[in-house]
Amino acid sequence: MGFVVQDKVRDYIRTILPEREELFLNMEQEAREKMVPIVEPEVGHLLYWLAMTKGSVRVLEVGTAIGYSTLWLSKAVLPRGGRITTMEINGPRAEAAKKNFKKAGVHEQIELIFGDARELLYQLTGPYDFIFLDAAKGKYVEFLDKCVDLLEPGGVLVAEDVFMRGMVISGDIDKRRNKTAVARLRSYLKAVTEHPLLETVLIPLGDGVSVSTKCNLRFK
Repeated sequence: MGFVVQDKVRDYIRTILPEREELFLNMEQEAREKMVPIVEPEVGHLLYWLAMTKGSVRVLEVGTAIGYSTLWLSKAVLPRGGRITTMEINGPRAEAAKKNFKKAGVHEQIELIFGDARELLYQLTGPYDFIFLDAAKGKYVEFLDKCVDLLEPGGVLVAEDVFMRGMVISGDIDKRRNKTAVARLRSYLKAVTEHPLLETVLIPLGDGVSVSTKCNLRFK
């Protein structure tokens, strides 16, 4: 098992991505060395493109890690005067993210909340025009209704790693503890594609990305 995109496709896409700033490259290296899960560069660019195209100014990120995806989003959101709220449960990663935000000079426009999204998410009132889910995969389906509630009409909900290293597709689960997460991700994908207020597409980029738009009514 591995990423759902073939290596040759992934490698080619990366050769034609816009050149990344040194900070991004350093964060990618840090993530490799410390085994911190971050989005792939091509997924980061997708987040940037989606937020830029949407014209997002109020962004919520669930799962900061070291702030890599946050900074991709910031490239689209902050120049137009927007703000990002992001939450992280891991203390050392939250501190690393704060340092990276300062290095990028955007720390004053990003609110990083330290704590468990299972509690923090339900304290928010929104609305947000862009929500990015990149937390514990088994929690996506639990968070879905609250995310839809927080999202303004026309807003975008993106979930990362929805194929979980291909296990959601193949059913070949590498560890017993991943069985529940795979089952819950399948439930999330079913729920998000059938939700009466969402129109959803699945994109086989990185380890699978779902992109949903909140509508008043689904197209029939």
